[in-house]
Amino acid sequence: MKSIVEVNHLENCECTELCPNCTEKYRPHTEEAKPLTGEQIADAVLKPNYYKAKVKGVELDVYDLGKAYGLNNFKFNAVKYILRSGKKDSLIQDLKKAIRCLERNIEDEML
Repeated sequence: MKSIVEVNHLENCECTELCPNCTEKYRPHTEEAKPLTGEQIADAVLKPNYYKAKVKGVELDVYDLGKAYGLNNFKFNAVKYILRSGKKDSLIQDLKKAIRCLERNIEDEML
């Protein structure tokens, strides 16, 4: 496992101990991987949990939100990265991706 200093350097993280983001990304994987069923694989590909949320008992999906708001690809991807930040990839990485999507949207609008 990487030291806190190494993790903080890699993530540009300011935490003094391992934050949940760092812990998840750099924790040693001690459990043996279990094979997935066909249904679990389909769910992981088509309906990943990090793009879903429940609000007042109603399940929402980031794709439905993007469609409902008529977001272009740049804005949709920015929202997607913000909502999943720290759940799939590192928190910092997802937020930087969101910023880059918005920068590209601005660049595109200025053409």
